Amino acid sequence: MKISYSWIKDFLDINLTIDEVAETLTMLGLEAEISTNFDELKEIIVGEIQAIKKHPNADRLNICKVFDGVNTLPVICGANNVSKGIKIAFSPVDSVLPGNFKIKEAKIRGEISKGMICSERELGISDEHDGIMILDENAICGQSLPDYFSTNNDLITLDITPNRADCFSHLGVARDLAAKLHLNLNEPDFSTLPISSNISSMIEINMDDIKDCPRYVGGIIQNVKIKESPDWLKKKLESIGIRSINNLVDISNYVMMEMGQPTHFFDLDKIKNKKILVRRARDGEKITTLDEIERSVNSNVMLITDGESPIAVAGIMGGFDSAINENTKNVLIECAYFNPATIRKSSKTLNMITDASKRFERGVDYNAPVLAFWRIVHLIDELNCGEWIPDIMDTYPEKIETNEIVLKKKLINEIAGVNIPNDFVVKTLSSLGCRIYEKDDLNCSPPSWRPDLTRDIDLIEEVIRVYGYDNIKSSNNYTSIMNFDDFDPHHNLDKINNSLIGLGFYQVFNNSLQTKEEAYFYSNKKDLIEMKNPLSDKMTHLRYSLIHGLMQNIEHNVNNGIHDLMLFEHGNTFSYSDSKRLGIDEVQTLTGILHGNYQEKSVHNSKSKAFDYFILKGLIISFFKKIGIKDLHFIENEMDIKYFTYSYSIKYKNEMLGYMGLLF
Repeated sequence: MKISYSWIKDFLDINLTIDEVAETLTMLGLEAEISTNFDELKEIIVGEIQAIKKHPNADRLNICKVFDGVNTLPVICGANNVSKGIKIAFSPVDSVLPGNFKIKEAKIRGEISKGMICSERELGISDEHDGIMILDENAICGQSLPDYFSTNNDLITLDITPNRADCFSHLGVARDLAAKLHLNLNEPDFSTLPISSNISSMIEINMDDIKDCPRYVGGIIQNVKIKESPDWLKKKLESIGIRSINNLVDISNYVMMEMGQPTHFFDLDKIKNKKILVRRARDGEKITTLDEIERSVNSNVMLITDGESPIAVAGIMGGFDSAINENTKNVLIECAYFNPATIRKSSKTLNMITDASKRFERGVDYNAPVLAFWRIVHLIDELNCGEWIPDIMDTYPEKIETNEIVLKKKLINEIAGVNIPNDFVVKTLSSLGCRIYEKDDLNCSPPSWRPDLTRDIDLIEEVIRVYGYDNIKSSNNYTSIMNFDDFDPHHNLDKINNSLIGLGFYQVFNNSLQTKEEAYFYSNKKDLIEMKNPLSDKMTHLRYSLIHGLMQNIEHNVNNGIHDLMLFEHGNTFSYSDSKRLGIDEVQTLTGILHGNYQEKSVHNSKSKAFDYFILKGLIISFFKKIGIKDLHFIENEMDIKYFTYSYSIKYKNEMLGYMGLLF
């Protein structure tokens, strides 16, 4: 995701350098990068595309006339965002791109190409390769790229985690900066306008399944004037590499990049039945999308239809047959909230990734469709693009309720490890959009644009990242019943293993997958964890205990004539979390097992004796002494374990360490 620092300044009164902003964003968890070393690009220059024509022998290639400041050269390019008049990064013949790739004059399908128009990935600036890199329209042809970037370094590239869909917009990023820097956020104009008409006779909106499309907002613009966008709008889009197309398309792209809500314009006169029906595709249906590719769809794909035929792939791309053009007079505005999982499935089925799908499949704000609608109406009025019929159709059958989270003040400081003032907590969460109801604890309602905030720990993470990870000092003043100077858990585990081996145990490693019967036999719970796609009928469930694997080891050795055994295993066991938490508990467990006779290590031929309670207790005491724990307590029959004939709890200072007993 690319953001423009100058665009961020539309929302914040901020005077930091771009490097300081990038550092602040990184510390907030939004990994930011500014390309500052362009020495490898010294042979790449600014060029201008002065003319374009189709390649006579290749449908997807164009022959561009590129002006390099001195000469006009033919260059063949297949990118879909080339257009006349844009400034581009031009790699002339004999120049060298990063990776020691030398550009040569070439003949492509019978036509000469003298150079290369570059994408950001080819320049080594980012992984973006969907199209060529578009430079500022004021760039000077013939200027080297390092010189250009030294005066036009306004772009910040963000590596956004999947849970932060709100940061796929300038407003979302500005909101985080405002919380961190204690600044006021200047939001765009989302104000509503008076309703004085009824467009229900002009368009009908329905959804087959409200789970797929919980909300669909529509409105109509009449007497549309398709024309070139004003300079300020073109510059905004070009600053982040988006080519200006026309005023309506530019408004749609602008709103998406500004607030993160994808929108779409349909040519109303091309919607045959004056109906919008959102539904799943039928097997065998086809649609030609805006890129003029005919696509076969199936029931995994959600469509926008006119009640019969598809007119768009919902949340991904519009249809060619309903697209606006220079002859369009009336348009339908689409602003919708689609189910993220449905869009993700559609995108994967069609192998289509667009700016819209990236946002929808991560989860946009379910209240944003209405805000985006009013933003579009204001921009259309400001740019004199047409006349809004004063009505809005907000099809929203079942309101999505905001969850309320109880946040215990004590827990914040326990998790953070420092004392964070309550005033800071309240102010931070409020600035991020949470509604706070303060009682003994904090009752918080997360904002609609943060679907990732579902638990108290999520809110604590928000507080800590705004407070600053660098403000939480590290400490070595930890106390533990294990008196190790080394706090490396793997090293401590080695010490535990070596202690048991020193007592005569052998370490084993078993599979964590078992049959249902095996897993249930050693479990006190019926809700064992079942694998969705098991490799075999013997590997259907995750183990609840290590005991079954150790019993199989005993059986295997006894069958092979080895009866005297001391085995242990250290591994993970699995169970569903209790009702107060979500997900699965994965617990590191240590289990040992004895079978047969025990013979003490001695230079003399000492007699062996059958393993019993006293030998096991002595081994346990010796083991814990080796790792620094003394004064254990053994309490008989405190736990009811179904596969023990008798059992003892092992405690240290009222803390449960484990249990021991006789199997069967």
